Amino acid sequence: MVDIKKGSMTIYSHIMKDCMKTSTIADAKTHLTKLIYHLESGEAIHLTRHGRPVAVMLSEANYQKLIRPSSTLFSAIEQWRCENQTDAAFTETELHTLRKESAMGREFSWE
Repeated sequence: MVDIKKGSMTIYSHIMKDCMKTSTIADAKTHLTKLIYHLESGEAIHLTRHGRPVAVMLSEANYQKLIRPSSTLFSAIEQWRCENQTDAAFTETELHTLRKESAMGREFSWE
């Protein structure tokens, strides 16, 4: 564990796959504004109680990325159909075309 001093606040960084910042709940209550600045820069902060992780704070932007639905072709078509009050399922013709296109693959030549 590496101890990084930021003014009077102490943020602990665990050396793992990537740096993960943690703060005790007591420090978070005392230095909430400083923690929010860290969150706005894209960092997540893990809150601990008695040395054990209990919660994660993250920026609104990172939160929106987590809850935003995936933007696959199927989900985009499904969303469009729902918004236009039509059947959300593919027709048999569309399914046949999609299966045929995905089975064909791409043309390739070593020449």
